[in-house]
Amino acid sequence: LGEISWHQPATKGEPPSPRSGHTLTVAGDRIVLFGGCGITGDGQPSVMNETWLLSTQEPMKWELADVMGDVPSPRWRHSATLLPDKTSVLVFGGLCKGKRFNDTHVFSSDKNEWNIKESAGTPPHPRSHHTASLVHFEAEDELSMPKDKVFVIGGYGGPGTCRDFYMDVHILELDTWSWTKVGDMRGTVPKPRSDHCVCVSGHKLILSGGRGWSHSKTETGFFNDTHCLDVKTMEWTTPPGYNPDDEKPVWWPSLPTTLWNHMAIAIESVPSDKLF
Repeated sequence: LGEISWHQPATKGEPPSPRSGHTLTVAGDRIVLFGGCGITGDGQPSVMNETWLLSTQEPMKWELADVMGDVPSPRWRHSATLLPDKTSVLVFGGLCKGKRFNDTHVFSSDKNEWNIKESAGTPPHPRSHHTASLVHFEAEDELSMPKDKVFVIGGYGGPGTCRDFYMDVHILELDTWSWTKVGDMRGTVPKPRSDHCVCVSGHKLILSGGRGWSHSKTETGFFNDTHCLDVKTMEWTTPPGYNPDDEKPVWWPSLPTTLWNHMAIAIESVPSDKLF
């Protein structure tokens, strides 16, 4: 991977106001920022539904997008997933002033347009602090077609006034725009949680950390565990510990500390992907 270093690029234009719980999604040569909770221009706290664009071409420049269509209501702690066309961003869920959402919107970055996506099936319960990951499936045979699916995992929310941590798995089939809840999961399912992180590595989803119930539903705990979901077999596994006697030992330690609201990304590498 070469040298790993951080730097802060110079940008032009007025940047977004300070905020948290927003999303940043790379779509083509622009980065799409949506929503968040923070301070508005007049200094007041607010939940937002602004769409900001940052050009990745030199010079990098911020602009508040003049958008069309059905803009999502103000929210934060939602998810934003880049779709296969590489220019559209799928926004699902989130919360605003205690209300959770389970609606689905798509932003077309090449048109600066928002659209509500009506879907078949039963969507996940309203939630926030979840993850939504795009997975590509190759055609199984000459008669079938490749498919793309979005996997929504976990989060915090519930119908009506109910509130709980989840570790359910819902699939949005992008070819039919239909929701399916995965019923019988194989393996050891992780504890219900929110604020976790999920990375895509081939046909596996790697989940780490998060926040959930500790010993009872009155005490919140935090996690430093790592789990892996094979989306072909729908089986959860806990990666193996280090065994020096193995011919090619694999060590998947626990996170160095409990982590939540963190970010991670799987990067292709040799001999195996690396998780940062």
